[in-house]
Parts: sequence; structure tokens; C-alpha cells
Amino acid sequence: MAINNINNLANNRLQNTVSSQGTGSKSVTSSSPEPENKAAAVKLDSVSLTSEAQQLQKMQQNLNTASTGNESKVERLKKAVASGEYQVNSEAVAKKMFSFETNLDKVLG
Repeated sequence: MAINNINNLANNRLQNTVSSQGTGSKSVTSSSPEPENKAAAVKLDSVSLTSEAQQLQKMQQNLNTASTGNESKVERLKKAVASGEYQVNSEAVAKKMFSFETNLDKVLG
């Protein structure tokens, strides 16, 4: 059995539910004798960041804007890759991978 337009059906049901809830809440609030008291009783959500989170956020912003001094090298490499001139030294990559794995085994035990 093929299911066609499943997203449209779900969206229609969601819209019908929201609209029926919206009209229901309007009729309840309009017939309510004390709408100001209900509005005053509504609590608002709030979020506060710890000082550590604020420090991390500042560090992230600094890292995003910091210059590494390698911009010219990065641009050269981008151009070489885009033009197909960049050649990967597979032996050097394999040696570095092996070294990394060996060090990781030592650290993790």
C-alpha cells in the first residue's frame, strides 16, 4: 500500500488542531470574568548561564575571530586543491596515522 502526501495530511491535522485550540481558548478568555488576573499569574520562562558557560562562550567567540597566521598557506592549498595540483604524500600520511595510533594506545593503556 502506497502512502501519498503523508506530510500534507500531518500538516493539515496540525493546523486543524491549532486552529481549534485557538478558537477554544479565545472563547474561554472572552467569557472569563477576570482576564487580568490570569495574565498576571502567567510565569515567564527564563534562562541564565553559569559563569563557566559565559567564559566558554567568550572563548568560542575569540577563537572564531582569532587569526592563526596561516591564511596565506591555507589560500595556497585551497587553490592547489581546486586546480587539481595538490598531491597527497600517502607515505607521510600513513606514518603520521601510525604515530597517532601508537600514542593513543599509550595514553589509553
